[in-house]
Amino acid sequence: MTARRLLLPVVGVIALLTIWEIAVRVSGVAPYVLPAPTRVLDAAIRTAPLLGPHLVTTMTEAGLGLVLGAVAGVSLAVVIIASPTLRLLLYPLITFSQTVPMVVLAPLLIIWAGFGLTPKVIVVMLTVFFPVLISAVAGAAAASADHMDMVRGLGGGPGDALWLVRIPSALPAALGGLRIATTYTVGAAVVSEYMAGESGLGVFIQRSRKAFAIDQIFVAVAIIALVTAVLFLLVDHLCALATPWQRTPSKETLAL
Repeated sequence: MTARRLLLPVVGVIALLTIWEIAVRVSGVAPYVLPAPTRVLDAAIRTAPLLGPHLVTTMTEAGLGLVLGAVAGVSLAVVIIASPTLRLLLYPLITFSQTVPMVVLAPLLIIWAGFGLTPKVIVVMLTVFFPVLISAVAGAAAASADHMDMVRGLGGGPGDALWLVRIPSALPAALGGLRIATTYTVGAAVVSEYMAGESGLGVFIQRSRKAFAIDQIFVAVAIIALVTAVLFLLVDHLCALATPWQRTPSKETLAL
């Protein structure tokens, strides 16, 4: 079953690339409009020495932002869960802040924090922060009423209910939010590099666009997709290790 799950996506990708290659060659579309996969591969080999430093920069921004965003989201979630007053005070403000697009905030962050690594990391951190926070708070709100009653019945106070019921209930939800946020981290880093950057895949894409090197843009897009998938698998594995009680697959899951 595992081999089948790995084989089918590979076959699908190969089929898609084959159709793409044939369609481009038959239609005669210009390479600067839509390059064939073989041309993209050639561009990847040609630009490999240049891509290394750009990839390191983007992954540094994405990695730092992911860790800081997760820590900030979980920390504030614990505060909000522990204090209904703070939840009424902060939750609407945090939700309202998400109505401002990150593309709008990025120039301001660059003005405030400079043109270095810091504003890019902040953009990624803010991208991760909200899904983790919202998921954790929602998970705590869905804590078992029976478990809460049990803690009270055994003489536990609000603090015991918080640490024994609410936070354990919030953990799987917070990790679910982290999994979702992980898929946006590399993209957020790339977008922040569009605004002002000297290195990174976003800078590479901008330079390729100005040179009308569409094949190089496809190379960068493929790398972004690949590293995002690898990062997601890594985070998903770490989340599974943090919640071992959720790792036992059902027969229905195995049958898929």
